[in-house]
Amino acid sequence: MRSATVAAEPRSLTIGADPDRLAEAREWAAGIAAGCGLAAGDCFMVKLALSEAVTNAIQHGSDGAATDGKAVEIAAFEDGGALVFEIRDNGTFVAPEVRATAESESGRGLELLTLTMDEVHIDASPGGTVVRFAKRLA
Repeated sequence: MRSATVAAEPRSLTIGADPDRLAEAREWAAGIAAGCGLAAGDCFMVKLALSEAVTNAIQHGSDGAATDGKAVEIAAFEDGGALVFEIRDNGTFVAPEVRATAESESGRGLELLTLTMDEVHIDASPGGTVVRFAKRLA
């Protein structure tokens, strides 16, 4: 039986745009997913998706500068029977012009999100980018 912890109390985490904070964000998300009763495989997929989205927010939403004072804001909540995560940064999302190939060193993040999550949405504006993804709860 799943816990109503997230539904009763939305959670948030703000981290500096520092790659050293990525592990903290991953573990935070994994704990929330487990607390909602997601199976181990789904918890892993949430952790993987969160890791990818936060990595992109750090690299692209802050120009990769850990000391620029910019933050990555992460929210988790239940909505319509799904566990939802939103990652907000100060950057402007630019869609890739071409699909990544097997030899590409990067460019697979959005595809990874769409393969592992039940819903993925990107809201890009001049003031920042919000990546929202959801995993349905049983």
